[in-house]
Amino acid sequence: MSLLRGFGSRSKLKSWLEEIRQNWQAPPSFQIPQEKLAHLAIICDGNRRAARARGLNPYFGHRAGVEVVKEIFRTCRRWKLPTLTFWVWSTKNWQREEKQVRYIMNLAAIHLNRREYQEELVENKTRFIHLGRKDRLPGRVKEALEKLEEATRKFDRYRLNLAMDYGGEDELARAIGEIIEAKIPAQKIKNNPEMILQFLDTRDQPPVDLVIRTGIHGGEIPHTSGFMPLQAADACWEFIPDLFPDLTPQVLLESIKKFLQYERRKGR
Repeated sequence: MSLLRGFGSRSKLKSWLEEIRQNWQAPPSFQIPQEKLAHLAIICDGNRRAARARGLNPYFGHRAGVEVVKEIFRTCRRWKLPTLTFWVWSTKNWQREEKQVRYIMNLAAIHLNRREYQEELVENKTRFIHLGRKDRLPGRVKEALEKLEEATRKFDRYRLNLAMDYGGEDELARAIGEIIEAKIPAQKIKNNPEMILQFLDTRDQPPVDLVIRTGIHGGEIPHTSGFMPLQAADACWEFIPDLFPDLTPQVLLESIKKFLQYERRKGR
């Protein structure tokens, strides 16, 4: 059965994407104090639920999610946020039905390969970094990720991280493997545990200050799903009910302002 069942579905999806663009067209003016918030991470949950709520095939929620990722990136760039991370595909998501996996990977290949996105990253001097494994991704996706990384490698003022086939446990296992291969003495790691950070996918990036997880409905117990266990060890977490495609700049800014008003004691 085709994912696009007739003109009605195509029309509803088109209207939804236009609604998202309108929502993000004129975000509030704001400038993030980088000394307080240098790294924001967003766990993008609720795509399929948002599509079902509109009477659409749940897969279309991922297409809407792509649009929101683009708009958040542009808005956070205006707000002068140095580092932004999106977690879009977990190492555990491969367990989903094959048809859904194919749809998502094809969607990723189409959008990551668009020249306009590479040009936008270069124009805004933003370094693109993939977090996670590349070896299990389809060839077109892997090549697109590598192309974006290479084209933006020289930039360091702004960073856009895309966590795709990422899992915290998997990242730590890969990091430990690199440490063993480098033959770094165990005592050296014990005396300076921060060395481990240099073997993670984020390497020289600042730690995560704030993690926002969308799509946490009433009565649900919030969970971190093993996201960045070291980088986000001292982060603040915000669990919001808004499904990812329904996120607006006003809701995002509300979470950021709430974080900025909070005094982080960090053990003091």
